[in-house]
Amino acid sequence: MKRKVILYFMTIIVLMLFLFIGLFSIFLKQYYYGGIANTLENHAETSSSFFNKYNTLSNNNIREMSGDIMDNFNYEYAELQLLSRKGEIIQSSSGFKVKNEIIPVDPAVLEGHSNYSVETTEDNKEKVLSVYTPLMYQGQVVGVLKYISSLSQVNKMMNTLMFEMLVIGSIVAIIVFLISLKLANSFVNPIKKIIEFSTSMAKGHFKARVDEKYQNELGELAQSLNFMADEIARTDKMKNEFISSISHELRTPLTGIKGWSETLRSYDDLTKEEVEQGMTIISNETNRLIGLVEDLLDFSRLEANHLKVYKEGIQVDRIIEQAVLQLEKKAEAKKITIICELLPVIIDADPNRLKQVFLNIIDNAIKFSHIDGEIIIRMKKMGKGVCISIEDEGIGIESSQISKLMDKFYQVNAKAVGAGLGLSISKEIIDLHEGTIKINSKPNEGTTVSIYLPFGT
Repeated sequence: MKRKVILYFMTIIVLMLFLFIGLFSIFLKQYYYGGIANTLENHAETSSSFFNKYNTLSNNNIREMSGDIMDNFNYEYAELQLLSRKGEIIQSSSGFKVKNEIIPVDPAVLEGHSNYSVETTEDNKEKVLSVYTPLMYQGQVVGVLKYISSLSQVNKMMNTLMFEMLVIGSIVAIIVFLISLKLANSFVNPIKKIIEFSTSMAKGHFKARVDEKYQNELGELAQSLNFMADEIARTDKMKNEFISSISHELRTPLTGIKGWSETLRSYDDLTKEEVEQGMTIISNETNRLIGLVEDLLDFSRLEANHLKVYKEGIQVDRIIEQAVLQLEKKAEAKKITIICELLPVIIDADPNRLKQVFLNIIDNAIKFSHIDGEIIIRMKKMGKGVCISIEDEGIGIESSQISKLMDKFYQVNAKAVGAGLGLSISKEIIDLHEGTIKINSKPNEGTTVSIYLPFGT
């Protein structure tokens, strides 16, 4: 990336330098060549204005008067050639013998317009500027004045200026290279550190943090990565606590089942009441174990996005009644009264999954309620759906923990294994029903869980 940044900077600068030098060279040529041409044209046009004094001149005797024309129209810094209309060289101010050659004359000159062009001499291949000016008499072109000026000195001066421009451009390019190198480092070095941090985090090192002093988007990226590291570390901690806790919870019923199964092997020494007690404990612990395994299976389906719902028309109040009936003995053990204020409402939902949600929430309400407490379950129609609220008078939770309740692995109480796991699964089930679930709670005042479910089609 560093090389690309430098390459992009240098490419832009070099292109701009070449463009500037190219435009500068064009400007120099137009400036110097145009200046010479204007000087010669002005001289020729000024001299031509006096040409009308040769009243006896005609096309036939222009050769006879060529000497006077050369004397009057000559220019100190340029060679003058007198041409006929056909381009024949009549006389030259250079003094050399004129070759019998025809010089092409632009038709515009024969129409009375002056022009100039850059030409190369045949003898020494020298660059010259040739200015062609018509020689007018009584409105007619009777000849052509050709002024020739050498461009050697001008080109030499222009080449010097161009060389100086190239030197300045090279210095500018070096300065830009150094600046772009510094800029590239200011971009690339933070990105390198961020890459190193993300690589370290990918290897499981979540304690490292990126410096957040960077400006603009890099600073925001650093903050996002640090926040992600905090969240991953928090989730990883919760996962470890969850694994430790679930291992303990799985071991507890297995220990009870194993202990009583070994005790029942020597049933001759046991009374009928002890055998029934042991069988009851084995049954209860087995059910508890089945519930834990079912939660883990649902959680694995949730992680793999394989949790499915199969909707049908159901009377939701009956599903709630079944859940309450199933947890009635657990509530009676804590002397908790469950009050149901239900309505006969039919919705499209998966009865088994929905029952699982109500079982989990009512079970949590019982688990965290005080002895002799009350749990109130209310239903009311709301818009195109129904709202079910489950309110308890339990220990409640801190407001800072409410937003985390449905996170994976999160548990308000490390000893209450099913809390965080069950709520995360419950939320997913409600989401699959296109509903919503909200929790309101205050410490020592109780908790209210509100579930909204649409009627469906």
